[in-house]
Amino acid sequence: MKFAITTLGCKVNQYEGQRIKEALRSHGHTEQSFSRPGAHCYIINTCTVTHRSDADARKLIRAALRSDGRVVVTGCQAAVYPQDIRGLSDRIEVVLPEDIARHFGACMPGGITEFKGHSRAFVKVQSGCDNFCSYCVVPFARGKPWSRPWADVVAEINTLAEKGYNEVVLCGINIGLYVGGITSLLHRILAHTSIPRIRISSIEPWTVTDELIDIVVSEPRICRHLHLPLQSGSDRILSSMGRPYDAAYFENLVRNIRKSSADIAIGSDVMVGFPGEDQQCFQETYFLIKSLDITYLHVFPYSARQGTRAAVMAGQVDASVKKERAFMLRNLSLAKKDAFIRSRLGLLEDVVVTHAGPGLFSGITSNYLKIQVPGSACVNDLKRIRLADYTGKTIIGSLGG
Repeated sequence: MKFAITTLGCKVNQYEGQRIKEALRSHGHTEQSFSRPGAHCYIINTCTVTHRSDADARKLIRAALRSDGRVVVTGCQAAVYPQDIRGLSDRIEVVLPEDIARHFGACMPGGITEFKGHSRAFVKVQSGCDNFCSYCVVPFARGKPWSRPWADVVAEINTLAEKGYNEVVLCGINIGLYVGGITSLLHRILAHTSIPRIRISSIEPWTVTDELIDIVVSEPRICRHLHLPLQSGSDRILSSMGRPYDAAYFENLVRNIRKSSADIAIGSDVMVGFPGEDQQCFQETYFLIKSLDITYLHVFPYSARQGTRAAVMAGQVDASVKKERAFMLRNLSLAKKDAFIRSRLGLLEDVVVTHAGPGLFSGITSNYLKIQVPGSACVNDLKRIRLADYTGKTIIGSLGG
């Protein structure tokens, strides 16, 4: 069978898309590009975190339905809203993520051996969440928290390192809930692998410990990068969201990290237009972020998810207001990222090469800056680069000293 697969959404979903590929290939099936005609089966591995991700999935499903092949839909949307998907066409086979390999008579492998199409390999170490934030459908899709045994994580990282990967990104649905602590896992990875770079994906603020901050600051192999979802700077909105901290907690956390190191990139997620967010609540968010030495933001307009508490709350915010608030925060993010970049100019950074072409390559620094460098390199190389110039949009690097 010739199959084609496309995956939407988070790093965990991307990782699981790779596992599906390896399961089917090991069973004798052949992979082809999703955009090409002629596959016997088209698999859409969906995300359902927002209305936009649902719409993206529907677009891909309709494209697949124009082929003569089977159309199989799995992933988070299939787990939470299967009837919505089946309503698109009788041809669609909706399969729960845990059943996808068996659906094709294959066995899902315990891990991955490569990460096709990526220069950095994602490694899932945890899944599930039981916080049930009032806006979030993910716990319904992913279930209760569980952690992958550290020995399996280490073995997978060593396999990926042998394939030439110089950076792994540890990911999970709520990675800070890793049993025994994410810091303990990091110590084991450091002790039992030689991978040059280990990056931690998004981690919830209430799970960040002093020990984690210390190891990110002091250990050269761990990337100087923490992504801490804030969601709102208003205590009233945070409480309504079901977030287990207040604005002062987040402020103190960021200030403590920044006290430990000026080098660490600190990113955050912020949601605008949550039900009940009036102008005062938004201003509390805006001015909290403005006061903090954060590097960048990911800004999301609130998207109602069927089955969540927030979807039926009073005080739903008009789309135009969400758009205006998102615009303001994105501009603030651009200013903060610009300041961080300019503070790094002239310094040397280790860069993992993500794209390489004739006479020019690009890559990512430990503190998550994207850089272009004149010269020759291969994807996955680790290069020592000086941050030489910044155009306002692009960081230009130079090889060597």
